[in-house]
Order: sequence, then structure tokens, then C-alpha cells
Amino acid sequence: MTRPRDPNELRKLPRALRALRWRLPLELSQLFARLTFRPFGRCCNTTALSEYIPERGALFEDTTVTAGQREMLLRALKATETIELPVVEVGAWRGATTAVLAGATTRLVYVVDPYKDASGAEADMQMMHDRTRGLTNVKHVRLSSGEAVKMLAHEHFSFIFVDAIHDYLNTWFDFRAWGALVVKRGMIAFHD
Repeated sequence: MTRPRDPNELRKLPRALRALRWRLPLELSQLFARLTFRPFGRCCNTTALSEYIPERGALFEDTTVTAGQREMLLRALKATETIELPVVEVGAWRGATTAVLAGATTRLVYVVDPYKDASGAEADMQMMHDRTRGLTNVKHVRLSSGEAVKMLAHEHFSFIFVDAIHDYLNTWFDFRAWGALVVKRGMIAFHD
């Protein structure tokens, strides 16, 4: 399988090439998504899923992950507990979900977040470190998703949670790049 093109590398291209290699595919893929979209309720019997999809619930401090989403995340993490391989969280912001994930497993949890290009990034990183200080299984990888997946390409993972840049291009990249490193019976989860 060919390695997907890192969106951060695409941003370094001259404007005209960027439009052809990045913007045009993004616009076409979003158009395709709109044309082929089917509401979840039309694809599946949602009454059978009510047991598995909890109410959204309240938001927690310093995260947009709701109580219901956190419950689903913890269920997925628990389902992979027998796989003795590390966990990855791509995008940590202030470490709220990082602390929950690392606190619920003894496996090594790689936290991938470069903390750059945003106002308050250093303060956010410090909050993440403060929140995870007592958790010895947390390892912060201060790189972009593309740089980190290259660095960790020799590893395999039991569970990956992607909560990074919430656009189609970056999410598709994370799915292709990180998904290739998930072992059989492992899981990859996305926020939004």
C-alpha cells in the first residue's frame, strides 16, 4: 500500500500546485460525500443500536467529547485490552481524554500533538502534561500526525483515537496512515 500524502507536506507546495493536489481533491471528495450521503437511520435498524449508543450527555471541562462519547471510547478501549500493544491518541488539546484513556489501561499511550500554530498552544500543552503527570504510561510525541506516523511506522497498535484536525483531508489521511498500523481485532475511533 502506498503511504498517503501528509496534508502538512501539501501545504508547502506552491499555491497553484496546492490547488491541484490538495484543494481540488478535497472539494471533489466533499461533493461526492454530499451526493452519496445516506442518513444513518436509513442504513441500519437504529432501534437495535440504542443499547450501544448512549445519550450524548454533558461536555466535560477542556474537551468537546461528551459523556456518551467518552463511554463509547472506554468501551472500545476495553474491547482491545487483551491486545498487549500500545494505544495512540492523535490530537490531545488539554489532555482530558488522554487522562481518561491512560487511566483506564496499563498499556503505553502515545499522545501525538505538535502544539504549534495556535494561540495558547504552550499553555494547552502544559495543561495536558499537568493532567497526565501521575500517569506513567503516557508518552507525548510532539510532532504532527504525519511526522509521528513516520516515526512510529515500525510499531503496531491495539487502539487509536483520532481527535485532531476535523476536516476531511486530515481525517482521511489519519485513517489511511494510522489505520495501517492497527492490528487485527484492534480498533480506530474518530471524534466528529
